[in-house]
Amino acid sequence: MSGAHPAIEGLHALRDSLGVITRNRIPIGRDGRNRPSLFPFGTATGRNAQAKSLFNVHAGMRSFMKFLPHKIGLYLDWRTQEVGIAAARSGDAQLAEDYRAGDIYHALAVMCGLTNRDAKSWKATPEGKSQRQRMKALQLGIGYGMGVESLSRGLGRHPMIGSEVIIRHQQRYPTFWSWRAEMVQRAMLGRSIVSEYDGWLLRISHSPNKRTLYDFPMQSGGAEMLRLAANRLCESDLVPLMLVHDGILFELDNEEQVQHAIEIMRAAGRDVCGGFEIGVDADQKLIGGTRYRDKRPDALSMWNTVMGTLQAIGALKDVG
Repeated sequence: MSGAHPAIEGLHALRDSLGVITRNRIPIGRDGRNRPSLFPFGTATGRNAQAKSLFNVHAGMRSFMKFLPHKIGLYLDWRTQEVGIAAARSGDAQLAEDYRAGDIYHALAVMCGLTNRDAKSWKATPEGKSQRQRMKALQLGIGYGMGVESLSRGLGRHPMIGSEVIIRHQQRYPTFWSWRAEMVQRAMLGRSIVSEYDGWLLRISHSPNKRTLYDFPMQSGGAEMLRLAANRLCESDLVPLMLVHDGILFELDNEEQVQHAIEIMRAAGRDVCGGFEIGVDADQKLIGGTRYRDKRPDALSMWNTVMGTLQAIGALKDVG
């Protein structure tokens, strides 16, 4: 819903949230646990295609998740995973440098002329937070072949501005653009494309969607990273609660296990990316029975609206 009118985004959030509440789309066992379907290798790139979890609905609904008081609820994710994989696989030194700088989306915002602030102060402002969400979608979109028209809509600018942004991106990351073009050409000639780490094969038709081919190395690399980390975590008795695209949800006992899980995920990133470091962030660390809270403003607003309404009609006394 990136770039949509706020009223449309609100209606979308409401419809999605009501689906969870009224149609019981999330199966909950007698023990209060949600056990969703994982569907491993469910996509063409080898990603999981999980369904019926709180991570398949509006982010505001994730606050139904609450951990036991004596446990540590932890959500770890690889930092801008797909951009990091693109930097590693393409060998683009400038893209790698911008990734290591800590906020690739800030680099794009500067390229788009949206800010001249440093990354830290930019992210601290409401405008910067909103722009960063837009830059996230646009950064991935440019990498996967987003055209001038779509980019301009995402920026809310004239197509001439969108065209200039793409030109600047090409000039800043020429090695990435050359690698991507050559990769697609090889795939078209060979009628298949293979992931670099574990050989996941995608056979292609006579008229494939180029965006699928652009997307494949990053998505298949992310899938490999998640599988490798999950296997190693289980071998270390750190069994994940949920595998979520580029993140993993845990319920752990102590800080030592937290640090061990982080290092296993980092090591998986390095192995899949040939030694290139993919950062791992603790997006959520919940102690003492704290409720999960997605940090995005629209998620917080939706959760507060739902809980406030339930309290107002007397259906709920304590949100917690």
